[in-house]
Amino acid sequence: MDNLYDTDIYAWSQRQVAVLRDLAPRPDLPNELDLQHVAEEIEDVGISELNAVRSFLRLCFVHLIKAGSVDDAELRKGWFAEIIGSHSEILTRFSNAMRKEIDVDVLWTRAMRQAELSLGSYRQHRAIPPKSSCPLTLDDFLSETFDLDRIFVRAAALKPDES
Repeated sequence: MDNLYDTDIYAWSQRQVAVLRDLAPRPDLPNELDLQHVAEEIEDVGISELNAVRSFLRLCFVHLIKAGSVDDAELRKGWFAEIIGSHSEILTRFSNAMRKEIDVDVLWTRAMRQAELSLGSYRQHRAIPPKSSCPLTLDDFLSETFDLDRIFVRAAALKPDES
């Protein structure tokens, strides 16, 4: 269990919460031990890490969408720097136990809305066509050898035809 704490805080927190909640109804434990609230606090630790990974992944999507919607190389360069930073945070915080809790399509939809609102301040951006599913996978962002150019080409497929 100590190793799990060091390697997968999310899985560790889920396991601890389950054990604490199983113990809560036992009458032989001291009354001062507030197991329900202790369990909630531990659960919050895991949820916080999961939400951080979701947030950094959504930010990657937002910046990819924005970069694919403008022709300005300087803007793109800044957004690529943001993607690289967010990718690093994903690698630092992600644990395999989170995989089933991350819906890239939901994050993509939110990122599309956020990018569209943000791009409203840029005069020369292309409209973003609605897309119901994410063209990328979670695994695209879990590699140490992250290939931003390849990811960008796949994400940029959302551009409307300019013909």
